Parts: sequence; structure tokens; C-alpha cells
Amino acid sequence: MKPGVLDYVVVALFLLREIFEWRWNWPHHVQAIRARVPGARKRLYRTTIISLWMFTLFVLTLWIIRARPLSALWLDTAAPWRLSIGIVAVAIVIAFFVLQGRKVQKVLARPKAVARLREQLEFANSLAPETSSERRGFWLLSITAGICEEILFRGFLMWLIAQWAGLITAVILSSVLFGCMHIYLGAAYVPKVTVVGLMFALIVVASGSLWPAIVIHTAMDLISGEISFRVAQASAAISNLQPVTS
Repeated sequence: MKPGVLDYVVVALFLLREIFEWRWNWPHHVQAIRARVPGARKRLYRTTIISLWMFTLFVLTLWIIRARPLSALWLDTAAPWRLSIGIVAVAIVIAFFVLQGRKVQKVLARPKAVARLREQLEFANSLAPETSSERRGFWLLSITAGICEEILFRGFLMWLIAQWAGLITAVILSSVLFGCMHIYLGAAYVPKVTVVGLMFALIVVASGSLWPAIVIHTAMDLISGEISFRVAQASAAISNLQPVTS
């Protein structure tokens, strides 16, 4: 089961899409969001969701046409003992993020703490939801990222690289590319996202399934978005209570 021309076309187009996002689309979206253009953040969510699903559906269609096994994308049924590894990983990671969310909730009434949190989350301010409608849009974005990015990076890309360089190289290289895909957040965050991608890849290989990574990825994005939303709401509420001075 060797890769074909269309597989490399998908990779090339996806890389071009990421360069376009980083150098042109993302800066324009950020500029619109900072200028408070109505609906700017929701348009960013919508275009990201559409493009991710386009690539994912193309890969899945290619898989069906070529009669490739779902196991190559780690989407087949894994052995119960291996899947239990993934289930434990899901429980640990989600529990960690839920605890983090509770800690944040406890300090939202303290202006200085909120200001510090707002500063720490500044890198994601253009992406994080600030209104209820944006919050719902971010839910859809989180679910899309959890499904599509895992299929594209831990499924398709790992399979493609492994055909020529082996699984270990595929795990490392796909994780690096996953980190580079998030360069729009700033170069300093590329290594951090690379480590997260490596964690996802190791969970996939250990569990023999993409599903635990999909659940964890989705949950991480949802909880992170919820934390950012609550911090933004608390920050706005505190600002409204500040006395006006001349």
C-alpha cells in the first residue's frame, strides 16, 4: 500500500494553505478582530472549520476510492487492552484540564488575578471567544480541530511518512509539522504545540486507535476556550466596575 500522487498533492496543498493562513489570512483576521469589526471572530472560525473539513473529507474519500484499510489511519477497532491505555490517558488529561478550569474559576473575582490570567492568555486573544455566540462557534471549531487535525496529522500524515521512514520518524516529524502549523500564535509556541502533538501521537500508537487522541484534543480545545471565555467575561465585568476618572 504505497502512497500515490494525490497523497502528495494533499500534503502540498495543505502546506500552502498553512503558509497562506500564517502570512496573510490570520494577520487580516487579527486586524479585523482588534478593530472590533462585527462578526470577525466568527468568520475566522467558519473559514477554519470549512477548510479543515475539506481536506479531511478529501483524505477519507481517497481512502475509500483506493480501498485502503481504516487501520492505516488508526480508525479501526483496536485490541481492548491497548484501547484501555487510551481511555486512561483520556481520563487523566481531561481531569487535569477540569481541575485547571476550577482553579481559574476560583480567582475570577479577584481583579489582579484576572489581569494576570488575561495577560497569560494574550497570545490566543484573537482566537478565544468573548461573546455567547462566539462561544458556540468555538465549540464547533474545537470539535472540528479534534476530529480533522487528528485524522490529518496522526492518521494521514503519520501513515504517509511511515511508508518511507518508519513509524518512529513519522511520530516525530508529524509532531514537528503540527507544531509549525500553529506558528501563527507566535514562534515561541511552536515547540510547545510540537510537544502536545507528540503526546497525541504517542497515545495513538500506544492505544492503537485515533479515537482517544480525538477525544483528548477536542476536550483540551473546548476547556481552553471555556477558560478564555470566562476570563474575558470577568475582565469585561471588572472594567465596567472601574470608576471613571478625569
